[in-house]
Amino acid sequence: MTALPPIRRQVVVPGTRDAAFAVFTGEIGLWWPIGRLSVYGAGGTVAFEDGRLVERGPGGGEAVWGTVLEWDPPAALAVTWHPGSDVDKASRVRVRFEEVADDLTLVTLEHDGWERLPDPGAARREYGNGWPLVLDGYAARPSGAAAPEGPVWLVLSHTAGPALPAGEPVFGQPDFAEHIAFVRRLRERGVLVAAGSLDRVSTGMTVIRVPDPADVAAYVRLAQYDDQAVARGLLMVEVRPWHVALER
Repeated sequence: MTALPPIRRQVVVPGTRDAAFAVFTGEIGLWWPIGRLSVYGAGGTVAFEDGRLVERGPGGGEAVWGTVLEWDPPAALAVTWHPGSDVDKASRVRVRFEEVADDLTLVTLEHDGWERLPDPGAARREYGNGWPLVLDGYAARPSGAAAPEGPVWLVLSHTAGPALPAGEPVFGQPDFAEHIAFVRRLRERGVLVAAGSLDRVSTGMTVIRVPDPADVAAYVRLAQYDDQAVARGLLMVEVRPWHVALER
């Protein structure tokens, strides 16, 4: 059976990488939607404790969500992932922190290891709906960071998604028209630099130039949810900051 690709979700938050890492790890109990996505529900809290991510319920119960696999502040962290399940059914979550501009950080969460779960496809779909809610709460956490100066360049890297039939090119799929429509909307907004295929099969790249850094978070969100080819799983997207040293 072909392994399911990871879920990838990205948000942009104000602040340095150090601040973004600190809020994600040290303040997770303040921004996690514990009432909707937890073992014990409202009244509980969650925190990193001694190399583990632990939820504590209002009645004193304890549920280990995962064990830290990587702790590399402010660049990355990774944990096994099994909230409410046995450790032998653990998947993996990794989070990366990249500087987009001064006081602006791109946070990328990837969740993989579906093959260890009883119903990998169902689990991936469920987490595909849950992670945006989690990251929205994180991104809304106030930081007090100053607004950086623009412009900001972004590369939208596209690869085959789980809905693309194996061995088939992306161009013949009905939902590929949605990707073209999305790229045209970027052009209408005046941010598109270039877009095209890298292998004439399923891998491509779109480059945009965002004049106002305050709009970067919106474009990262659009790349994931406004492009229906991505939203429907035909393509996967990874947004990367492009630190341009020389331009025409």
